[in-house]
Formats: sequence, C-alpha cells, structure tokens
Amino acid sequence: MKFTKILALCLVALMMLAAFAACNDGNSGDETTEGTTQGTTEGTTEDTTEETTEGTTDPEQPEITTITIAEALELCGEEGNVTTERYYIRATIVSITNAAYGAMIIADETGEIPVYGTYSADGEINYSAMEDKPYRGDEVLLHCILQNYNGTKEVKNARLIEFKHVEVSVDLNEYTDMSISDARAADKGTKIKVDGVVAKITFANGYKPNGLFLVDDTASIYVFDSDLAQRVSEGDKITVAGEKDYWILDSEQNNAATFGYKGSCQLANAHLIEQDDSQDYEFDKSWITETCIKDMLEIPVTENVTTTIFKVTALVAKKPGNGFVNYYFYDLDGKTGNYTYTQCNGGDFEWLDEFDGKICTVYLSPINCKSTNSDCYYRLVPIKVIDEGFTFDVANAPAHALKYYAMDQFFAEYGADPAFEVVTSVSSELLGFKGVTLSYSSSDESVLSFATADGKTVMHCNNPGKVTVTVTATLGENSVSDTVEITVNVTPTVDADNVKTAIDAALGETVTIKGIVGPSLVNKTGFYLIDETGVIAVQTTADVMATLQIGNEVVLTGVRHINIKDTTTHCIGQTCINNAEIVVNLYGSHDYSTATFVTDKTLKEVYDLDPMVDYSTTVFVLKATVTVEETTYYTNIYLTDANGTKLRLYCSSANQYSWLKAYAGQEITVEVAACNWNDKDYYTGCVLSVVTEEGKVFNTLNFTH
Repeated sequence: MKFTKILALCLVALMMLAAFAACNDGNSGDETTEGTTQGTTEGTTEDTTEETTEGTTDPEQPEITTITIAEALELCGEEGNVTTERYYIRATIVSITNAAYGAMIIADETGEIPVYGTYSADGEINYSAMEDKPYRGDEVLLHCILQNYNGTKEVKNARLIEFKHVEVSVDLNEYTDMSISDARAADKGTKIKVDGVVAKITFANGYKPNGLFLVDDTASIYVFDSDLAQRVSEGDKITVAGEKDYWILDSEQNNAATFGYKGSCQLANAHLIEQDDSQDYEFDKSWITETCIKDMLEIPVTENVTTTIFKVTALVAKKPGNGFVNYYFYDLDGKTGNYTYTQCNGGDFEWLDEFDGKICTVYLSPINCKSTNSDCYYRLVPIKVIDEGFTFDVANAPAHALKYYAMDQFFAEYGADPAFEVVTSVSSELLGFKGVTLSYSSSDESVLSFATADGKTVMHCNNPGKVTVTVTATLGENSVSDTVEITVNVTPTVDADNVKTAIDAALGETVTIKGIVGPSLVNKTGFYLIDETGVIAVQTTADVMATLQIGNEVVLTGVRHINIKDTTTHCIGQTCINNAEIVVNLYGSHDYSTATFVTDKTLKEVYDLDPMVDYSTTVFVLKATVTVEETTYYTNIYLTDANGTKLRLYCSSANQYSWLKAYAGQEITVEVAACNWNDKDYYTGCVLSVVTEEGKVFNTLNFTH
C-alpha cells in the first residue's frame, strides 16, 4: 500500500514537473502558471510526510506565488467571467459545504470565498475519493480557476496541492467518560466522552453529512457535527468528546414548552478523539427494546426517548410527491405511522426502495419532535432494515383486532351519552385474515350499556358511575379479551353563548360558546363551529381533535382572535377562536345549521370579495368546477368557473384536499368558507362539503374518528 502511494505521488510530481518544463519551453496550458506546484501534500503522520515529499523537490523550481482571497474576489470580475489562468491560494477551511465533491468555504485574513469542487493535485481524484483529505480548520494550498457564476464569486476546479491538518486542542480532563446510557441522562452542557459504533450517518440539504447515530452496548445517541460526520463511515468504532444538548428548532421553542418536550437528546460541539475503520463493525443490539410503531409513537414527548433506537416490525411504503419522495413506516394496521425525517427531499433514503411494500424488521429511531401550536410528534429515522420474509400468524388476529381497532374507541371519561357505534368486525388484507368478531359487555348496564339493532352495536352512557367494559375478539377457536375502565360523569350545566356572540366579542376576550362541530380547517388544526347564528373557525390541538366527530354538540372555551400581522394594512385578517378547549362534549350526530350560509353569490363574486371587510365568518354555497394543478415541485387546487375565475383553496398542497380530487373536472355544489390566514390582499377558500343528491361529503382532514 505504501509503495503504491509513493508511486502515485511520484507520478503526480513528474507530471507537474513536466508541465513546468513545458512552460519554460514557451508552451502554454491550463497548468503552466508562474511559480508552478512542487506537488507536495502535507499530512499528520510521519509516514505520510515521507510519502508525499520523496522525489518531489526541485531546488531550481521557483517559489510558489499565492494571492489573497481579497485579490481572488477582485479577479473573479463581473458576472459570467471565468479566468483562463490558475492561481494559488493558501487559506483555512471554514466549512465543508458538500463532501461529495469538495465544496467548501475558505478564508484568510482578507476575507472568505466559496470553493466549487476540489480535486487532487493532478485533477484526477475528486474530494470524496481521496484517501486523506482536509477538513474544517485545516490549512490548504489550492491551485484554481476563479469565476463569477450568476453573481457568486467563487473558486472553480480547485487542485489540492498541499494541506495541513490543524488539530483542535481538546483537554480530555474536562470530559467525563460515560456509557451512552449515562450520557443520555446527563444535564445539558455536560462535557462527555463516549465510545461506540457509527450506526447511521444523516444528511442535510445538498447531501451534506451533518450527524450520526452512535451506539454502544447500553444505548444510542445522536451526535450533531457535520465535520465529524464527514470524517467517519458507518461501521467505524470511534471515541467522541462532546457536550450534552437537547436540541429544539428556535422557531418551535414555545410550542415545545407547551407540550413539555425538552428537545432531541444529542451531543454537540463534538471532537473525534479516536477512530477504528479497520473493519465494518456491527452496532450492538442487545439493549434495544422490541415494540411496535403504535406504542412507540404513543410514548409521551415528555420522556427522554429521542435518538433511542427501537426494533419494530413495519410496513415500508414509498410515496413519491412533487419534487420529493416520502418513505413511510406503518404498523401492522397499515395506517399508524409516520414518514422519515429527510432534509434531501427523500433522496437520502433511496436505499429503502428495495423494501417498498414489504413488512420488514426495522431498527427505527424518533430523532426529534416537530412542535406545532397544536401538537408535538416524533420524526423518524430508520437505522437498519431487514427483509426477513415476514408472515403473519393468523392465530394472533384476535389480539391484533383488539389492539388496533377495539380498545382505542373508548375514552376514560364521558360527560354525556356518546351513542356511538362500535366496531364489531375486523379484517385485514395486509395480514391476510377476515372476520374477527368483536363483542362488548359492561359490568354495570345502569351506568353504561351496549344496544344491538339493525346489525349495529351502539354504546350508551346512562347514569353517573364507573364501569369495566370487556371486549372479546374471536376468530374460529381463537378468542382474546381485554378490559377498559370508564367513568361516566354528571353532565355539567354550563352557561354558554352562541357563535354570533363570539364573532362580535372583543379581541383577546375569552369566550364560552356552544355549537355543532362542523368540517375541518385546512392547513390549520381545528374545525368550524356552527349554529343558527353563525360560523367561526376554531383552532385547537390534535389531542382535542381526537375526541371529536363532525356533528358533535360541544361547549368550548377559547380566545377571540384575529389572525393578522400587526403591520398589515391591506386586509382584515382571519377571525377565529384560539387555544380552544372542550368544556363538555354532548356528542350526538347533529346536522349543522345552514341558516347563515350565503346562497346568492357566484364564484366570481366570492373571488372579488373586499379583503378589508371581514368575510372570514361567512360560508357560501355555490356551483364551481374543481381544478387540480400538479407540477414537479408543487400542487394547487382551485374552484373555477366557465369564465376563467380561479378561487385558490387555502392549503399547503392539493394533497390536503385528496378527498376533493375525486371531483376534479366536474361542476359541483360546494359549501366554501372565505379565509385569509396569511395576510393576503385577497380571500382564498376552504371547502366544508360537497353537496350531492345523496347528502353531503364532508372535509374530515383533521378528524381521526
């Protein structure tokens, strides 16, 4: 190996000396500038220094003449300019912006400049393939072209002539040796030294390695450091010194605090102390908890489980979007799960393609939580996926039906009679079983009972008290039961106002109102509350939404709000109730009132609504055609008419209106609310329902029941 390195480097040196000789003979070329390279590279070990200096020194060769970065920026010239001459720049690497092709930022005392692509001294080997390469903080000598590309002054086609590793001084006496399990429990800011195997490297935008999962025989933890991640490979054994951190995106700090989420458990400001890349080491799995995705996602975000690896059996599903790909991991019900956390539009998870549509063994980690004003939920990263030819044991079908379909139907407390229909039969095409029957019994039917009529079983709450509900699942000779404790409370008497009173209330006033739960908001967590006096948008949390169904009669409390920026002068904004909580759910399946709905406006008239007048509490009933526009990078959905009017529906993508896509190209009757959540000088729409001869098809986006 050493001989091969010496030979290769000598060949490089001979080529460059030949170029220098050609220059002295009067020939011109890309490599022949005054003070041409000596072909030396500087490493960090004695052997490297010997290899890179042997046979490369020419005492008659002139000194290399370098330019400063300030001079390089000047030479870049006007937009579109590319120099024909190569220049030498000696500088320090500020950061590696793309390790795949050696994009970096370099700096000296006169300024900094980006480098677009770095190669070996002879230009034959790109940065990623170099056996030894510089990293952040290292000093480099580059031989390069300069250009102004679309207004960006940068180094192009940089040849790495030599470099010097500049090791950051780390006083290991300041760091405490710990197992990863102990490191996870350490306080934020604690200086820690840990050993482990690199189980997975993660990537930032542009496929730049930005961190890694480190595993020992006690636990796993995420190490956030792009420089370190670029210096190691999956399967390396490493020792890392870093500071304990609990990371939360700055813009999500307040939301995270609301739900008690303390941040992603990780190490930051990390230093690579030792590295063993002599073989591909397997990470230890003896400590990993085997669970299911449903139970994993139900772990409270207040618990310190982020960046812990779990073992699950999951369905892998690839779902291409417009300009991106999402990879989902579903539990065995085929719907409980989430997609992988990607910063590369899914490109960093192309290795999952071979598992698409298969039920596999997956080592999966909730890397962090996304914290919104309505919910806090785990983002997932797969560490390893194994296709073991999964087959489902049908004898387990009754237990599966209980876990995924039966027991989650109930709440711990009821304040009124929900009169809801329970599930009585479960089948799964994914798992290959049919007809698991579910039966229900109550320990005290005077408190809670089940009534069966017309093939439906309905649960009723009759009187205050506590009961035990037993659910039995049966398939053939296999039968399994489970129980749930339920409390039925006295229905509280609450003084509540109507919706019109809430609309007219002062901004910031806390209101208590009664109405019917109407269809979902879109791109906001909540619903429309409707009664015979009006309609108002209600923003709440995902947990609250999980307790509601369209048609429930509720009493809720919240803050009268208008969604608008303080500096906005071109619109009135969006009227709504914020931070809504349910005081009592009176349940039922009520038709909401349409008494205040406007039926005499055309789509063009709605499109032309004055944004300085508050129409955000108005629902219009009109005829329109659904038009879906899909491109490589985005989708939009509109209501249109024959005259070319296009009323945009408020959403992040047309996928939030997937139910409405079935009507694309058709003229239909819709109930549509005017909305302006984003300070526009025009109104967009939110479709509540499609009105058909058979009844209404509702927008149920935020509802889980």
